[in-house]
Amino acid sequence: MPLVLGSIALLHFLLFKEYIRQDKIQTKRLKEMESLVQTEILRSKGLNSQVGKLTEIKEKTQQQLDLIKLQVQSIKADEGNPKKKTR
Repeated sequence: MPLVLGSIALLHFLLFKEYIRQDKIQTKRLKEMESLVQTEILRSKGLNSQVGKLTEIKEKTQQQLDLIKLQVQSIKADEGNPKKKTR
C-alpha cells in the first residue's frame, strides 16, 4: 500500500512539474507573440506615415504640374496672338 501511495504521489509530482514547465513555455510564447504584434503595429504606423507623406508629395507635384501646364498654355496663347508694343 505505501508503494502504491508513493507511486501516485510521484506521478502527481511529475505531472505538476510538467504542468509548470509547459506553463512557462506557453507564457514565453505569449510574450514573444505580443512582442511580434507590437513590432507589427510600429511597422504599420511607419508605413501609414510614409503613405501619408507620399500622398502629400503627390498632391504638391500635381499642383506644380498643373501650374506648369497653365504657363505653357499661356505661352502658346501669347504666341498665337502677337500684341503690338506701345510706347
